[in-house]
Amino acid sequence: MTTKKLKPQNLMELAKDWGIDYQVFLIKSQLIDSLRTYCHKHSISQRELARRVPGLSQDRVSKIFSGQVGHMTIDKLIEIMSILGMKITIKTNSAA
Repeated sequence: MTTKKLKPQNLMELAKDWGIDYQVFLIKSQLIDSLRTYCHKHSISQRELARRVPGLSQDRVSKIFSGQVGHMTIDKLIEIMSILGMKITIKTNSAA
């Protein structure tokens, strides 16, 4: 399955259209991209991922992987990544 990555300006437009904070939307999208890539690289199916994470259904994984970022909180994405043993690094930049 190939998924088209959205460009930052497209994310900004979508966030504005949907009334979602752009920074939150961007972070969720980046986490989902990393999670999707990790699962693909390690041959972890949506069903297998759902099995490994308590309370996560295959249907919800499908929605997440299709880019429906509203279906998952940043906390839950980090929890999923932690369960898989993924390393998560958070960087911030001060406003100009």
